[in-house]
This record gives sequence, structure tokens and C-alpha cells, in this order.
Amino acid sequence: MYLPVFFVLFLLILLLLLTNFRIQIELIAEDAGIAYTIKGTVLKYIPVFEVKGGAEEKGKKQWKLGSKEKETVRKRFINLIVGAVRKNKGKILHIEKLELTGSFSTEDAAANAIIYGIILALWNFLVIVLSAWFNLEHGNFNLVPDFQNNRNELIFHAVIRVMLLKILILILYDTGKQYVFNAKTNSASTF
Repeated sequence: MYLPVFFVLFLLILLLLLTNFRIQIELIAEDAGIAYTIKGTVLKYIPVFEVKGGAEEKGKKQWKLGSKEKETVRKRFINLIVGAVRKNKGKILHIEKLELTGSFSTEDAAANAIIYGIILALWNFLVIVLSAWFNLEHGNFNLVPDFQNNRNELIFHAVIRVMLLKILILILYDTGKQYVFNAKTNSASTF
């Protein structure tokens, strides 16, 4: 009687573990100011959190810092991800989209050309470094100098995707490694 319920529950948990968690980062810099949006979604359409700031109106769901326990859990999770990237296990993170678009202008055309060359060189360096550390799927550079209008607008958009099962395996591996290390140090200190 309970077998179908457990089977459906098992399938839902398996489906959740095989889903992707996406973090979308959007930064818009204009003459009026800088605005940013950071969104976290599951299954591409189910929002988990959203943080807005800058010149845009603040609204929707805000991700506020809670108690000290929540802060330590967040710091530990971020340290886990940073440690995985350092150990070249960063290939678990997929950068779906990395995009820089917009236009910029200064009063001097030569300065526009020099700034464009510097930004293009930095962008190519960034793409090479990110390709070495992460799986980079799509990169787009469409930032052009505007010689006729005095308008500055820069839009940076990035989508980072990770499978929840890989995060769980990484957490279990790191926790198991810390447990073994603590067990070794405790047994060595008793002798």
C-alpha cells in the first residue's frame, strides 16, 4: 500500500538531485549609475532567491542575512566551492552564458580606440582563464565604441549552472575527508 508513495517520493528526490541550479548575474552600468541583479533558480524557472541593488528600484524578494548560524553555513559553503575550484574540481561549474554588451564614448576618438583594445584584451584573457577552470559554453563580446553619441552603457550578464547532485557529492566528500582527518589527529594525539 505504501510502496507507490515511496516510489513516487524516491522519483521526486532523484529528479531534484538531477536538476540544475542556476545563478544569473546581471550588471548594468550607465551614466545614471550602476545596477545589479543576482538570481538563483532551480529548473530554470523556479526562483530560489533574488538580490537587486544599485540605481534600479529595489523590490521583489530580498536575500537578507540571518542569524550567525546561517552566516557560518553560507561561509562554509562558499569556502567549499572555492576549495573545489582551487583543486581544479571547478569543472563541476558550467558557465552557460558570459556576455558583455553595450557602447561607450569619450570625447576623443583615439581614447575610444585605446579603451576598446584594452577591454577586448582583458575580455579574451578572462575567457581563456575561465575556460581553463570551468566549462565555458557560450561567450559573447559586443561592446563597441560609440563615436557619434556621448552615451555610455555596459551590460554584463553571466549564467552559472551546477547540478545539485554534484554539489551534494562534493559536500559529502569534503565532510568525509574532514572526519577522517579529525579521526587521525585524535588517535595520533592519544599515543
